Amino acid sequence: MATSSRTPLSRQNATGKARTVTVAMAAENTGYILLTLDYVDNMLDKRGPYREEHIAGAQKAFEEGKCAMAGALTDPVDTGVFVFKNVGKEYVENFVQNDAYYKAGLVKNHSIRSWMVVVGNDA
Repeated sequence: MATSSRTPLSRQNATGKARTVTVAMAAENTGYILLTLDYVDNMLDKRGPYREEHIAGAQKAFEEGKCAMAGALTDPVDTGVFVFKNVGKEYVENFVQNDAYYKAGLVKNHSIRSWMVVVGNDA
């Protein structure tokens, strides 16, 4: 797991007086990454032969502490959503490339985005 470092910075306050503050600088691979998988039409009808492997991949990432949660949007089931924590985008891209749904052609597009949490336990 990545750590953070503290960096002293010199700033001026409102009266113009110089002061030194210490700012915590996040190290690489900290925070959250949101992965969305855009599924093909009629996903519920097509996923059957690949679902066990797909779930196993997500479960493995969860057990390794890399995937905080995962699931699908409903009504309709057209998008998978994964929340990764403290990994790089390269890890998530590799996860996608090895996902059973992706390899079977059931993912039309995917998006990997850094997610800034502003409310919650890690805000």
